[in-house]
Amino acid sequence: MAKKKKAEEHENLERWLVSYSDFMTLLFATFVVLYALVQEDVDKFKYFVDSLRDAFDQTIMSGQDGINKDSSNSLLEGRDGATNPVMLEYVSQKYEQSSYESIENKINEMKEDGISASIDDRGLVIKFDKDAIKFAAASAEINPSSYTALNRVAQIIKEKFSIHYIEVAGHSDSDRMPPNGKYPSNWELSSARASSVVRFLIKNHNFNPRIFTAVGYADTVPVVPNATNENKAKNRRVEIIVLKNKNRNLVKKDMDTILKEAKAMQRIYKGEAANSPSDAMKQLIGNDKQLLENVIDMSGEYKNEVKRLNNLNDDSYVIDGQKPSFME
Repeated sequence: MAKKKKAEEHENLERWLVSYSDFMTLLFATFVVLYALVQEDVDKFKYFVDSLRDAFDQTIMSGQDGINKDSSNSLLEGRDGATNPVMLEYVSQKYEQSSYESIENKINEMKEDGISASIDDRGLVIKFDKDAIKFAAASAEINPSSYTALNRVAQIIKEKFSIHYIEVAGHSDSDRMPPNGKYPSNWELSSARASSVVRFLIKNHNFNPRIFTAVGYADTVPVVPNATNENKAKNRRVEIIVLKNKNRNLVKKDMDTILKEAKAMQRIYKGEAANSPSDAMKQLIGNDKQLLENVIDMSGEYKNEVKRLNNLNDDSYVIDGQKPSFME
């Protein structure tokens, strides 16, 4: 019997479509990423670029630490290349949201003390009822019995946020102020109570004063109708709102200065000198403190000179009609 002839294998001429479809998918993903980058806050990107430039400028030579580990204005610098938490707080929406949720959970454990938290379009809203922050009638002076609750909440906020704008809002009931009193209306009273809380936070927890706004709403934003004494008591409250970064343009404050001050405060908190030498420089020089101080001083002069030279035009180097050899 004759052997059956083996059928010839059909060559697949369309295999290129697999590679082509992979390429198109990657190309699409690339343009999606580029579009997302275009939508980012231009100010955020500027800070990011400036920080990277500062970080790479402050080097002894390629592969070594900078002479002054804290001498640059980099907002991204951190130990072992880690992102500076201040910068993370500024640019990361994920960090902001996760921090909000963490604080919300901690605060809501204090509901029995008259303190609660929620997240809305403004940001993280922490409410203190009349028992959590106590004021005497028609007074803006905080009762010392409220200090414990305020201190605890301040510490929880400070762990996560140091540059977020914070609005402190005072709310009152609808009762009129007594005649000839210190505050002629609930507007002045609610504003003064908010200001008292701001002053307490700044004085006792070293918050940057620039991040705060104190506002008074009088009886215009009640949580319940001011129909009974019980309801009026619920409406007398103070709220601390940690505003979302997307709302910072509404505050009209100088974020650049806040960022720089936050970075300086970090160094002070860590006990680091603003111009301390890096470990690499200490190993290179040894224990000669005077030489270390000279290096620090000279590095500052070097930085200033580089800045000056960068601002000069080529013609500025011409002396007696000739350029120095290094300019040729």
